[in-house]
Amino acid sequence: MTPILQQFLSEARDLLQSISEQLLKLEKTPGDAELMSHLFRSVHTLKGNSGLFDFPEMSRVLHAAEDLMSVVRDGQLGFSQRLADRLLDAMDFVALLLDEIQAGAAGGAAHSQSSVRLADSLRGLIVVAGAAADDSLEPQSTGSRMAAVALPLDVVPEHLRATWRAAALSAEPLHWILYAPASDCFFKGEDPLHQARQTPGIVWQRVSGPGVWPPLAELDPYQCVLRFDLVSTASRAALDEHFRYVPEQVTLVPLTLAQLDPSAGVAAPTSDVSDVAPVDGLSASYLNAILAAQVTALDLPDSVEWLPGRLRAVASTLAACYRSRRREDVLPSLDAALALALSQNRAHPLQEWIEVQGDQFAPTANAAQAVVDPSATATPGSVNSSDAPQARGVEDAAPATTVLKVDQEKIDRLMSLIGEMVVAKNGLPFLAARAETVYGVRELSREIKTQYAVINRIAEEMQDAIMQVRMMPVSSVFQRFPRLVRDISRRLGKEVLLTLEGEETEADKNIIEALAEPLIHIVRNSLDHGIETPDVRRAAGKPVEGRLTIRASQDSGRVLIDISDDGKGIDPAVIKRKAYEKGIIDESMLERISDQEAVNLVFAAGFSTAATVSDLSGRGVGMDVVRNAVERVNGTVTLASETGLGTNLRLSLPLSMAVTNVMVIESNHQIFGVPMDMVLETVRIPRAAIRSIKNRQTIVLRNRVLPLRSLNELLAGDLPQVSNELDEMATLVVQIHGESLGIVVDDFREVVDIILKPMGGILNAVPGYSGSALLGDGSVLMVLNPKELVTWQ
Repeated sequence: MTPILQQFLSEARDLLQSISEQLLKLEKTPGDAELMSHLFRSVHTLKGNSGLFDFPEMSRVLHAAEDLMSVVRDGQLGFSQRLADRLLDAMDFVALLLDEIQAGAAGGAAHSQSSVRLADSLRGLIVVAGAAADDSLEPQSTGSRMAAVALPLDVVPEHLRATWRAAALSAEPLHWILYAPASDCFFKGEDPLHQARQTPGIVWQRVSGPGVWPPLAELDPYQCVLRFDLVSTASRAALDEHFRYVPEQVTLVPLTLAQLDPSAGVAAPTSDVSDVAPVDGLSASYLNAILAAQVTALDLPDSVEWLPGRLRAVASTLAACYRSRRREDVLPSLDAALALALSQNRAHPLQEWIEVQGDQFAPTANAAQAVVDPSATATPGSVNSSDAPQARGVEDAAPATTVLKVDQEKIDRLMSLIGEMVVAKNGLPFLAARAETVYGVRELSREIKTQYAVINRIAEEMQDAIMQVRMMPVSSVFQRFPRLVRDISRRLGKEVLLTLEGEETEADKNIIEALAEPLIHIVRNSLDHGIETPDVRRAAGKPVEGRLTIRASQDSGRVLIDISDDGKGIDPAVIKRKAYEKGIIDESMLERISDQEAVNLVFAAGFSTAATVSDLSGRGVGMDVVRNAVERVNGTVTLASETGLGTNLRLSLPLSMAVTNVMVIESNHQIFGVPMDMVLETVRIPRAAIRSIKNRQTIVLRNRVLPLRSLNELLAGDLPQVSNELDEMATLVVQIHGESLGIVVDDFREVVDIILKPMGGILNAVPGYSGSALLGDGSVLMVLNPKELVTWQ
């Protein structure tokens, strides 16, 4: 089972539980509009998620449920108990499918007819609503329509019918298939002629049109008016599988001797065993199988509105069976049992009647275990016993992987506790140092250090284990992009091939969730601004189909997401001109700005190169939102582009935000922390090597000019930075928005792992700080945010 399918099953069960709870609440407060909207969204979400997989039976039922809820939400149909019952039946059916999928024994086409009946019963309420909501109007189910079909056996040659009679006598499967494609089937990508010709086991076929063909000039070639009659020797299961995606357009009628024998006349054919006409010479095993099916039908719940129809169908079948054995003497007692069952509105009288007659005609043990076609034993409008909730699960199936869903708050609490443990164990080295330097007990200091090593190993393993619980694959975000790219590229008239790589790459749940919105912005920009139309690409000598690649990987404890396309790239000249027109840069900067600096201007707030405003672009909201969202989770964004060849944008994010690795530095007799993911290197530079350019201190470091800023000045302090005995200045080289900057401090200290706590209250508004942390010796460490600190200054 794939991780995506496993996630779907977990989320689907949660949605089913929520839908059931909301339906029960709505029965008590049917006028609650907010609850109704919530229910509609839940059904809509479940339907949309199921569409990602090949579960047509599930999607068919959920689509009908969504249509019904849409009518109810719009006030066209009032909420009722009958509506709630049908929706709950539909959700039970979906739960049954989920159980089978979880057990690895999905029934597939075995549930096609059940899904059609459920969908028809749900949409039937919409029809009733359109007919002034008359409760006496009951939608006709698929099973009823099938029972009313008359087969055109007279058009079949006599020699073929003789062959079919022989097959029926030998109990070989034989079905008449009436395939009536939907008139708009071509617009759904269906090919009815191919579907009909590929039907397994065809022994006869006929194609017919409407009774009266319209004039050729009035014939609409985009509307299908053909009907197909087929006879197949394939099994019912094979036929159900073949017509799995269009079961509502197909009627399957088992051919019996009563229909094929001219001396018996052509009986009204039906797909329901209860309507089979009496036939002489039927074997006892065949009759026992029919009776076993009726016993199963009577065991179904009585709390359904179509129970009278079910009882009559069972009684009719029983009567036919006994007539075939010339046992008309038992029919009066059968009629009395049926009348009593109808008056009591329960199946018990008929069940007792079968038990009384069991000494002469009870189902044998083998017959009770016989495989009976599930749709053949269901009465019109009912749900098969195989679809009932009590039949869920596969006893002998291999145990599936169990997923334990835990509230995220509990995992966060565990992370907080392990963080406190990390802080506590970091205090042991300080304690060992005090034992040796203050109290002079060296042996005790050594023992404390030894114990610290053990506790440190256990704490690190616990921290890693808890972090693994929070890990999620990026596929949970990537899986939405194929549909997004398909829809947008078609709207734009472009051909785009999307490639997803590294979907198994994992990161913290919070990081994964923070990726969704930035990636959507980037993909939309790539499709709208980057990849050209087919004509433009052809003229440029490129393949007509553009390429968009989204790749995930891990490197040095960080998650890297690369989004690249082979489009037109970003023209620095165009960016400069647009930035100047919008007042983002002045004339002096326009002249001296480099091409890469110009490309980075796309991250400026309000910047856009679109000539017109649309729902895709042109509003100046996009890449600045991307950078802000990524930086909120301590990530960085870098952009590289080459005109005419394409663009690559890289997101670099930490694996987790739970534990932060910081360098402790000293300045103005205070200690501060700086996140290590922003530190490129630490150097000590001679004071004599510092130069001033336009009132800014700089230094040439490795043949590059590095601007310098004093941390005391950035923090509004009035003391100059101190140097060491060699008159060297301690400097942190950090990277801010892709540019290097040297921050001069008084001294460096150790690198530690901390649990970063956000600033609270009025301190939250103080710029330049990411938060605070508690060190092992009990002191509080203020963690700086260099990006914000430099921007604020």
